[in-house]
Amino acid sequence: MEKKDDFNLIIREYEPDDLEQLLGLVRELEAEMAEKFKAPVKSGVDDYRERYLNPANKYRTWVAVADGKVVGYLMGYPSLGTPEIDNMYDVLPLPPGTQPPEFYMQITFVTKPHRKKGISTRLHEHVIAYAKARGFKEIYACIAKWNDPELRVIRSFKFQAKDLGYRYRLSLKL
Repeated sequence: MEKKDDFNLIIREYEPDDLEQLLGLVRELEAEMAEKFKAPVKSGVDDYRERYLNPANKYRTWVAVADGKVVGYLMGYPSLGTPEIDNMYDVLPLPPGTQPPEFYMQITFVTKPHRKKGISTRLHEHVIAYAKARGFKEIYACIAKWNDPELRVIRSFKFQAKDLGYRYRLSLKL
């Protein structure tokens, strides 16, 4: 499902032709994290290429496209309820035809020139609608306390926060 707005933004599911542009965003994110924390960041580009964007795996990715260019993405997956355990499995360890009750939003990123234009909000709206339409009972994210922009977006949807120490688990019943 595509949705277009006044400034030519389309939110849609990731397609294989988006790969190089999305990996460019991953590199941008990694550079920002290295600068923010003044420490080297191990690249996850190969993980994205081989694991997260592999259509045989559980991960789902949506992209924000402005004027034909991928400017943001949100990745998530059906969840067993604990990201640390979920990350051990690329496929859901459930009987065929069943799904867990939760959907986990793992990461959202918007390129710097396109921030503060509602793109992250639009990505979240789209994924919340996706989870609701597919019968998930809850959608959640775990967000570091220092990540104020993402916390603002999530809180705007009235997610309930649970303090986990250095991060929050933010949940929305669907």
